[in-house]
Amino acid sequence: MTHKTAVTDRRPTPSSDLFRCRFYQIPPRFFKHPVLHLLPHTMDVFTPTSFYRWAASAIALVVIKFVVDKALLIRRAFASTKDCPGQIPLWFSPFSAMTALAGDKFPGPGMPGYYAAKFSLYKKFGATNFASVDLLQAQPIFWLADPEALKIVTSDRHTFQKDITQYEILNFCGGNLISLEGTDWKRHRSVSMSAFNEANIALVWSEALRIINEWFEQLDAVGSDVSVDLLLPMGQITLHVIATAGFGGRVSWTADPTVLTFRSAFMDSVHNTRFRMLTPGWFYRLSSLITVPYLSSRALRTQLAFDELRTHMLDLVASARAETMSGDYEGKLGTALLRNLVEANMNQDGASKKLSEGELLSNVFLFFLAGHETTAHSLCFALVLLALYPDYQEKIYKEVIRIWPSDIPVAQLTTNHKEYMDKLEYTTACIRETLRMFPPVTRLLKDALADAVLPGAYFAPGFQGSPVKTGDFSMAVPAGSLVVIDIWALHHNSLYWGEDVTKYKPERFIDTEAYEWPRNAFMPFMAGPRSCIGHRFALAEMVGIIASIVRRYEIRVPDNLAKEPLEVQKEALLKWTTGLTLTPVNARVKLCRRV
Repeated sequence: MTHKTAVTDRRPTPSSDLFRCRFYQIPPRFFKHPVLHLLPHTMDVFTPTSFYRWAASAIALVVIKFVVDKALLIRRAFASTKDCPGQIPLWFSPFSAMTALAGDKFPGPGMPGYYAAKFSLYKKFGATNFASVDLLQAQPIFWLADPEALKIVTSDRHTFQKDITQYEILNFCGGNLISLEGTDWKRHRSVSMSAFNEANIALVWSEALRIINEWFEQLDAVGSDVSVDLLLPMGQITLHVIATAGFGGRVSWTADPTVLTFRSAFMDSVHNTRFRMLTPGWFYRLSSLITVPYLSSRALRTQLAFDELRTHMLDLVASARAETMSGDYEGKLGTALLRNLVEANMNQDGASKKLSEGELLSNVFLFFLAGHETTAHSLCFALVLLALYPDYQEKIYKEVIRIWPSDIPVAQLTTNHKEYMDKLEYTTACIRETLRMFPPVTRLLKDALADAVLPGAYFAPGFQGSPVKTGDFSMAVPAGSLVVIDIWALHHNSLYWGEDVTKYKPERFIDTEAYEWPRNAFMPFMAGPRSCIGHRFALAEMVGIIASIVRRYEIRVPDNLAKEPLEVQKEALLKWTTGLTLTPVNARVKLCRRV
């Protein structure tokens, strides 16, 4: 019997690699990839096992692609910093909301972003600028404490623009002067600028003297020697000054109930601003239904404070709007700023000087906040430093007595700021030295929107440790980078301020025939077009308040620290934390009435 050999069908089966290559147009070498051992052997048969293997393969490929792409971006970021010292890898962003909340503790010493580092990292690299790379974002970050580089960054607002995401916390009901950029920022600045004139600076000066002397009356009722925790009274004084000088709400130290409730709502809102920044809107609604220990009660208090503050501001704006329409504001004290904002909100002629209702309220909140908190905190640091260094305090006292003799009653003190600001040279120097050592804002971020080149300098320890410049360098800053205006480091740049930068020395800010203090290395109010619109207000207010206090009281350290060494006193009284601005946490002094 003859057996016929069975004819074998030589066509590739659907499960063969050859079929898959031809049908799906996939090169054969694709199937040699080690990841593809997970692939099922058949593509035409669907089973749960094959589905999971396909899903695992897809995820593996996506992960591989992500890792490879990220590695290439990080490599490119490091390559872009090759002209700059440092090149430090960062596993976290030093500018996240969580980092801002823990800024006095995290990141720790030795790492970029550590608030107390000041100029130490620049000394480590022997350069006025250094670079780091945020590994998560694969983004170069350039840290600047070089005055020439900072002059370029602060003056070129088209190339270097503010990272406005850092300021969303200040958007009370919309954008405002600080939280906006570009044409929106120009619109807000043009609306506000005219209110910061000589007449209003004179009003700030006279109101500061009036309010501070009302506080003195309260202190005298307690006794001739009074221990004071400065944060609360300085905040109250500066809030009253901006209320009068900016918004026409002249009040006394013992204010009426309406003013007290506004002050309470405002201070509660400021206290809870950082909590509000980290809490999503839905959590406030959830807290009214479900109680989460601690968080729900804090959320409800925060919401209540901001709701009350909004109500007060709406009343303030409504009153100003009515006065603007009737013309009743003419001749009123300190209505210029509020009137400008309200008129811009009412403007129907065009968009160049118009503010929405939300922008109006947000700017009112901003000016109340910026007009009192930064000044109050700086006054706290200044008074503590004068308590720690009585010799410098005595120099202020002698200067003040020359122009305001002690036998002249307070009510008869001349309040012409133009006449006396220049005569209070040493008082002004002490305030500037305070701002150098404790700037209200320690650093600011800028986004590089285009490629740029910034200068830097190398330095090395010289004779007796004084730094000596050893050379210059230029660093390329690619578009998409972050640039850090490191104000605290700039203020401790020993190339410009000397090796004794950590010491309190007001004479740094007094020009002589042989010395002129480095104005380009001093930026407590920023610089360039984005500089603080109210810096002259703040300086006049602080000079008037410090001169008045030193004229009337001797400022001493608290009794419990009086016998301790200076370093122990400084550590106890100059503690700070990070917040919206640098915030003192233990600013206590003893005020002793001068005979």
